[in-house]
Amino acid sequence: MRKISWVRYLAIPLLLIIMGCSENHIPRPTGYLRFNFPKHEYEPVKIGNVATFDKPIYMIMTNKTSPMGEYWFDLQYPHYKTTIHFSYKTVNKNLAALSDDAHYFVYKHTVKASGIDEIPIINHETKNYGIIYRIKGDVASNIQFIVTDSTNHFLRGSLYILSKPNADSLAPIIEFTQRDVEHMLNSIRWE
Repeated sequence: MRKISWVRYLAIPLLLIIMGCSENHIPRPTGYLRFNFPKHEYEPVKIGNVATFDKPIYMIMTNKTSPMGEYWFDLQYPHYKTTIHFSYKTVNKNLAALSDDAHYFVYKHTVKASGIDEIPIINHETKNYGIIYRIKGDVASNIQFIVTDSTNHFLRGSLYILSKPNADSLAPIIEFTQRDVEHMLNSIRWE
């Protein structure tokens, strides 16, 4: 009797080990999210009383006012948790100071950035001049920009994604948004 119980206690675990290890396990690479973006479509909207531009129809616009009375607004793409923060200022012989301020905010990212591309905006017909800064790497804001008519109007913006910075997994969102930003800035009509 003692032999049978000893064999039973050894045979059952041995049988489970043999059956459980029959499959070959293959390590899988880390997966990333798949994004299904909508078609790029735009509608005209007003920026206060100073300009109009083409806003993506899938983004929600929220108007704000700064403590100093400047005009601010946000464009949100809630499905992907992205927000583009805009701030408008009137140019009053201070274009260099406004540009330097925006440049300072962009280059604060050099600590984490692996590179910064500057994409110029030059449209003599609409009097739009500016720069889109494409900040590469695991940074808080991958796209920042300024646009001005160089005499009266100055618009600054930055993209933020409510997620831990990971350039690889967020690249599709950043590229999709960059296309929208380029279209918006080139469509501005100052009043």
